[in-house]
Amino acid sequence: MSRDDFTEPIKRKLALRVNHRCSNPDCRAQTSGPQSDSSGTVNVGVAAHISAAAPRGPRYDAALSENERSGFDNGIWLCQNCAKHVDSDSSQFSPDRLREWKHHAEEYTRDAVGKTAATGTAEAAISDKWVNMDYPKAAGITADLEKQGYQLGWASAKREALLVDVEGWEPVIVNDSNGRPAALKIKESAGGYLVLLKRRAKSDL
Repeated sequence: MSRDDFTEPIKRKLALRVNHRCSNPDCRAQTSGPQSDSSGTVNVGVAAHISAAAPRGPRYDAALSENERSGFDNGIWLCQNCAKHVDSDSSQFSPDRLREWKHHAEEYTRDAVGKTAATGTAEAAISDKWVNMDYPKAAGITADLEKQGYQLGWASAKREALLVDVEGWEPVIVNDSNGRPAALKIKESAGGYLVLLKRRAKSDL
């Protein structure tokens, strides 16, 4: 059975347009890097088909031409784990959903080009006295933050990624007690973690 596979230039383009990171917003794994022997590289990324390369494959669309099926628009860059997942459960991962992943992954990468990366432990958690949302709500803290363009609340990692990548928010970065940048959030709990986000400026959206 013939397959309408991607050419090497298209594979490179798919990878470069998301900086070799998985396009799944719940993953974003780095898919390439150096080998330990200092002479080679490792790649765990895949140029996956949104609509399958051959009949009976996941999300196969007979209406596509061979060129369309093997073209850039029908591809998405994923890590090997996510590529296996979306093909093993294709009813959950529709073509529209994968195209949305691709679009937002490229938007995310484009926004990061030329911007200096935060130093230190940006993912470190800062402990806070709030143990649940009752205290900040009763104290009027959440309402005051909302007036200033902030959002405070409990979120899962998946929900925070959606807020940041899709809905126009970004994490609040502060300096911890050691002067290192850190995301302002409480340590993870069974219900997620308390996170403070700010609305990105319109010029950044």
